Amino acid sequence: MFKNLNWTLTILPPFARAMFEGMPGLLRFGHPLVFRWLITMQIILFGPRTLTRLSQQGPSWLAEWHFRKLLSSGYWSLNILLTWFADKAIKAFPAPRDKVVYVAGDGSHKNKRGKKSPAVQKTRISDRKAYFFGIKFVVLCVCWDVYRIPVDFRIVLPKDHPNYKNEGELFREMLRLFRPPDWASRIIIVGDAGFSSKDNIKLIKQIDVKDRKRRWGFVFAIARTWNMEDGKNLKNLVTHTPYCYYQRTWIPRLADGCGRKTFWVFAKDTRLTDIGDVTIVMSKKGPNVSPKKTKLLVTNLLELTTREILSIYQRRWSIEILFKELKSGMGLGEHQVTMDIKRIEKSLGIAIIAYLALIRARKEDIKPGQPWSIFQLKNNFTMEVLNYQLNHTLEKKLYRERTVQFLKAI
Repeated sequence: MFKNLNWTLTILPPFARAMFEGMPGLLRFGHPLVFRWLITMQIILFGPRTLTRLSQQGPSWLAEWHFRKLLSSGYWSLNILLTWFADKAIKAFPAPRDKVVYVAGDGSHKNKRGKKSPAVQKTRISDRKAYFFGIKFVVLCVCWDVYRIPVDFRIVLPKDHPNYKNEGELFREMLRLFRPPDWASRIIIVGDAGFSSKDNIKLIKQIDVKDRKRRWGFVFAIARTWNMEDGKNLKNLVTHTPYCYYQRTWIPRLADGCGRKTFWVFAKDTRLTDIGDVTIVMSKKGPNVSPKKTKLLVTNLLELTTREILSIYQRRWSIEILFKELKSGMGLGEHQVTMDIKRIEKSLGIAIIAYLALIRARKEDIKPGQPWSIFQLKNNFTMEVLNYQLNHTLEKKLYRERTVQFLKAI
């Protein structure tokens, strides 16, 4: 909508400045003002969001080196600012009636072409995916109703880096630092098979024991290589379960609730090695679908029905939508910074902070139970900013004309 407009901002509107009120006083010198301009330009700009282009659309005093100086400064912590913006975003939206919050973790990547960055690597997500060259990262997202709020992220370094940690280790690191909302009474961790390791499940059970105020559980997709305590393998359970044991069920789609998804499922209560009592759900999209295309879900919340387990696992799709919005709507990974891991981490974090600031600034556009898009929020926010800039420019021009007329009259 605004891609072909030739405009330049010279002033931050009051509603844009309100996004940063009460922000922790970590930034010094002129960096607080530069930070506000960087976040605002990250939100309203369309197309490539390189630091050069971000500075060109701002006031005349704002240069590219202002942004680079901010990102390269080591005295301020990105995690503190990201936590503050995420906490403000969570508090901006109403709590659900059931007081249940879903925490989804997943990994993604941003393609790159330059080889100077220490964070880029040539790898692939899984054995069935093609290779890519870029930066891998893991995001932790809080979900309930139609809300999806990123609360933390980590960069997955190359395997030959001395500080390398795999996605499971980074996921556990973020989960230990995660602080649930005050209103939450149950926390359910959701993830695909790449995050259903024994270490991750043991950590969730440990947190559940220590947290006396909340109940912690998980719904993971699980690999078939797991063994039950009776010595049987899950692969054999999937392969040799007769078709007549599966029952047809359905779950409503997320957000608008229009339509439904139909599955054929079979549930079994069992005990897994080193994990304990769980419910295994085998799900497929048709009664005659091959066992190779059957998905396995596992949960420690034994009181849940099969339909509830499927609905909870469906929440994982929120983080996939989040990845698309961060890359396309917020320009994640487009700053073209290299040489330093901390600088690259702050560059990626700026896009996530811009996302959090935008959904809080346009919270009136996000209605409970109704689907929403970051792109529509972005358009509405940009329209208000440009209208304010236009009015400011006209008022300034009229003031000059009146001043000239007054001086001539004297």
